[in-house]
Amino acid sequence: MKRRKGFTFVETMIVLALFGILGVALFSSFSMGMRVWKRATSANLLKRKAVLTIERLSMELRRTFNYAPIGFMGEKAHIEFPGIISDKIYNISYDFFPEEKNVKRSAQPVAGRQEMLGMEDGNFSRIVISGVKDFNLSYYGPDNQSGNYTFLESWNNTAAGVPAAVKVSAVLEDGTGLEKIITIPVAQ
Repeated sequence: MKRRKGFTFVETMIVLALFGILGVALFSSFSMGMRVWKRATSANLLKRKAVLTIERLSMELRRTFNYAPIGFMGEKAHIEFPGIISDKIYNISYDFFPEEKNVKRSAQPVAGRQEMLGMEDGNFSRIVISGVKDFNLSYYGPDNQSGNYTFLESWNNTAAGVPAAVKVSAVLEDGTGLEKIITIPVAQ
């Protein structure tokens, strides 16, 4: 009696069932890995944006200069100072809006061309950090009462020019805290 070459129906069904089980296992592992990756990157994305914004603020503060028409003004949730963007002088400001939980940056040209990136009014404002629980700025300079240098809650350039440093503290919604002290060379 001759045997035929090939697979029986039962053998084929067993192989298909094994491939199906392996496929489901691989898909569920991949799916779970993607969900974990998305959760991890979404939390880190807010932190990375906050760190990059604070670094940009650092760079702009280090480049600031004493310019009387704009001056250097600061409060706990607002800072305003002169800066140069594309060979033009701009009034740069950062503002914290606690009700919206975000920090906005704006740049407005001073007496000159009234356009920046296609904006007719010349003011360019955008949200640079979202998901912010708390954002504080303090300014290193002489205290009027004691005469000693300390971090102050507000700054007005008419009193003492440009502060020696600015401390930026931010707390994100996920509880991540960021803090940086930025020295300003022009004040040295």
